[in-house]
Amino acid sequence: MASQSFINSNKMKRIESKKSHSWWWDSHISPKNSKWLQENLEEMDQNVKRMLKLIEEDADSFSKKAELYFRKRPELISLVEEFYRIYRSLAERYDQVTGELRKNVPSDLQSQGSGVSDLGSEPPSGPARSKSGLRAAGFDYFLKSDKSSSDLNSKEGDESSTIDSESESDDSSVNNYHHQTSNSDELRGRVRELEAELRAMKEKLNWAQDENVLQTSPDISSKIKAYEDELTAAGENIRQSGEEITRLTLELEKYKSKDLEFTEPEEIQEIVNSPSRTIQALEEELRVTREEIKSRGSNVQSLQDQLNSAQKEVIVWKNKLEKEKREVSKLHDRMTRYKNNLSDREQEIRGLKEAISNANKALSEENEELKLEMTKIAKERAYLEDNLKELDLRCQSLEDDVRRVKAAKDEAEVLFGNRIEQLKADIADRDDCVEELNKKVDELKLKNEELSDRIGEMDEHLHDLHRQHMELIVDADVARRSNEEMRARVVELETEVERKNEKILEGADEKREAIRQLCLSIEYYRSGYSELRQAVTSHKRSAVMAA
Repeated sequence: MASQSFINSNKMKRIESKKSHSWWWDSHISPKNSKWLQENLEEMDQNVKRMLKLIEEDADSFSKKAELYFRKRPELISLVEEFYRIYRSLAERYDQVTGELRKNVPSDLQSQGSGVSDLGSEPPSGPARSKSGLRAAGFDYFLKSDKSSSDLNSKEGDESSTIDSESESDDSSVNNYHHQTSNSDELRGRVRELEAELRAMKEKLNWAQDENVLQTSPDISSKIKAYEDELTAAGENIRQSGEEITRLTLELEKYKSKDLEFTEPEEIQEIVNSPSRTIQALEEELRVTREEIKSRGSNVQSLQDQLNSAQKEVIVWKNKLEKEKREVSKLHDRMTRYKNNLSDREQEIRGLKEAISNANKALSEENEELKLEMTKIAKERAYLEDNLKELDLRCQSLEDDVRRVKAAKDEAEVLFGNRIEQLKADIADRDDCVEELNKKVDELKLKNEELSDRIGEMDEHLHDLHRQHMELIVDADVARRSNEEMRARVVELETEVERKNEKILEGADEKREAIRQLCLSIEYYRSGYSELRQAVTSHKRSAVMAA
């Protein structure tokens, strides 16, 4: 029952692990704008799922997992090599894209800003570019976050650049022209900063590639995508800034032509300063929003640090688990050797039992032969004794006959005397034969005693073998208990790893909640900005109509 419950718990853990992996891997967004990148990512997904299946789902015990490790190790190596090949192709593609961006982004900036390249012709372009460059600097933190955060920041950069360009265009209507040169230099400096960040990311990519290809390639792919999206958003911001500069330049020309017709400068100044104050209030609110975003970013960074530390702890626990698996494998090999030795001892015991059985059979056969010979000798002795009795009777009868015919038959007496001597010689010969038979019986008794001693020695040896067998059984029980303790320890380690994974998932949920709150706050400020913009636009229209 205990082993069955252990197997069921392992199956449940494996199902939960499969679900967690599926949620983690399926949460990535498949790119739709690049068919080549999508195919590579799909191939990477398949390889990762196959690797997870090989690692987690094909065995229920440590012995089976050890066998699977040696049997499926080449397949895992081939999957890792394929994974590394895809990762290298993605890295090369990223290097090509970043090279093209380095070549194309500055030329686009020059083509979009060609209308404001003369430093005295269009004053509003300088402040607009300055604000765009300052807002782009706020992307530094979100380079470490996910794609949604970078998209939100790019949208916020568009809105803030539009607000600032309008405010600066209004300020330029009251002859604020002297910031153009410094702001254009700041924009070029920001472009250089983006190129430096691209180079730093490439160095990090190479370092991560050498450090651990299997663990970081999904994160690096997402970061590559985030960088590409950020560069696209930055280019879009710059393009929109150029369009806004052109529009504001035209409006400035209109304001200049209308300034000549006004005869009340104080009223004009009041009309111009009223939107400026409103825009300053909006800038203050925007600054507060940026500080709040930065504080949220620090919280996200702390969660990221906790996630990294938890990943390091998981790696440490995995190493310990591998060490425990190796020790369990050693114990398994030791038990196998004990079982082999035990089978050898059992074979020796069976051989000794067969030898003892054969010896007993041979001894019983020899005893039967000795019994037959003794019976035969006893019969011969009885026959001889009967003959002796008959001879005695005949001697008595002969003595009587001798006494009766002694006087008359001396020759017959001599003949009978010779006959008696001959019979005595025969009896002596018979006695010698009986003594020889007795000696043979004594020798057989000695052999029987020797066989009995040998049987006793074999019994002692059999007893020693039985004692060794019991010791081996005790050692096997000790090894089995140690194996069960190791399994319990491995179960505890797996529980600890699952608890760490749950903490990581909780950190990811907190991060998503912080991003959601950030989106809500940005949406709130965006609606406020739209209302203020409409108010400023209506105010401008009323001023134009009044003029």
